[in-house]
Amino acid sequence: MVCRPGVTVLAIFRYRSAFPLPAPPLLSPPFVAECAKGIYRPRQHRKTAFHRLVERHYEEFERVYPEKYAAAYGHFRPVIAEVVRNYLVCGDLGQGFARVRCADCGHEYLLAFSCKGRYFCTSCHTKRAVAFSEWLNETVLWPVPHRQIVLTVPKMLRIYFLYDRRLLGKLCRVASRVITKSFRALLGREDLEIGMVACVQTFGNFANFHPHLHILVTDGGFAADGTFYVLPKVSLAGLEQLFRHRVLKMMLREGLIDRKRVRLLLSWRHSGFNVDGSVRIRAGDAKGRENISRYLIRAPFSVGKITWAPGRTVIYRTKMVKGPNRNFQVYDPLDFLAAVTAHIPDRGEHLVRYYGWYSSVRRGRRRKLGLEEPAACVPAIEDDSLSGKEARRCWSRLIRKIYEVDPLLCPECGGLMKIIAFIEEAAVIRKILEHLRLWEEPEPRAPPPLPAQMDIEYLPFLDG
Repeated sequence: MVCRPGVTVLAIFRYRSAFPLPAPPLLSPPFVAECAKGIYRPRQHRKTAFHRLVERHYEEFERVYPEKYAAAYGHFRPVIAEVVRNYLVCGDLGQGFARVRCADCGHEYLLAFSCKGRYFCTSCHTKRAVAFSEWLNETVLWPVPHRQIVLTVPKMLRIYFLYDRRLLGKLCRVASRVITKSFRALLGREDLEIGMVACVQTFGNFANFHPHLHILVTDGGFAADGTFYVLPKVSLAGLEQLFRHRVLKMMLREGLIDRKRVRLLLSWRHSGFNVDGSVRIRAGDAKGRENISRYLIRAPFSVGKITWAPGRTVIYRTKMVKGPNRNFQVYDPLDFLAAVTAHIPDRGEHLVRYYGWYSSVRRGRRRKLGLEEPAACVPAIEDDSLSGKEARRCWSRLIRKIYEVDPLLCPECGGLMKIIAFIEEAAVIRKILEHLRLWEEPEPRAPPPLPAQMDIEYLPFLDG
């Protein structure tokens, strides 16, 4: 974890006094001083409230899920157990590490391996979002005007997307067709291709399940020769009505709702469908495109917004939300785990899709024809000797972009540090950590309690 210079620690909202907690251990004077100097310190996420919450309550959550949460969130998906268990050992030196050493003064430290989890480990997901943003701006997006279009569906329909996650992909296809049809009509050209990057976000402000789409779309269309026609300043009000009708038609075709439910939703004055296209990005705003790209696949929750201590409820703080008119949500620990694990995608599930000018088919055709791809819009902050692919994978550069400090800058002499070894064998790991007095024996855990309906007298292995 790294604190940026000049960042002020804000006071917790007015309800803090009802839930007194000890001061965070990482905000000690030496830590703040090192942050001010721009010195990188490996994150200590095992000390965060969220990690302690998961470590303490996950096994109980998995045990009670079928009877307590299956009705509300669907069956327990095996990917949840895999992602959560990997998260619990993410950043654990006992699972392996890299040795980082300064060639000038000999100073070194150990860098633990990460779990690379999606949508649950916020640290790994943030690095993934930065790498995605750079790749998108370097290889997909063209330097033309863009806008972000956010499309939401009413609460009555959201539960279907929770039980059947394949509907999220079908919702993306409906949105892409609606936007293409609307933009072509507004431009008066049926031959234009609209570039779209559609991202599914399944979370709301309180980390609750709220499926909606964030689509980065070209603010206009491309002709076959590559000429771009900018969309004039017109209202997108008709887009909402078309989106509503197409979504209801799709769900009716899938057999999820009947015509009576369709007539009910169409009769509402406020339908619950919403389309917002107010965020626009100018053609020369490369930084704006990079920031919005990173926002498209942001993590579903923030560890810094979680307040929890053993034996207490979870408080999730956020910005003021108009509907409930509050800036926090109170959860039971198990309820909070049910809410955040619902956002973990299935293995192989794609939450980002490309359409029109930005589709894989169109990009492949342009490469075969030898047409020039868009120039990289990402600032060059790495060695020119590195290729673009190597630079995107460079761990130190991602850390610099996220935390604004260099993890390979020696804190002792200011020299350049290098990774000299990867330690993965269990015996060697333990030997090194014991020598450095960093080895921690795993805490013994009590076996899970027997189900209430099981009578211990009838267990065969206890006979005699």
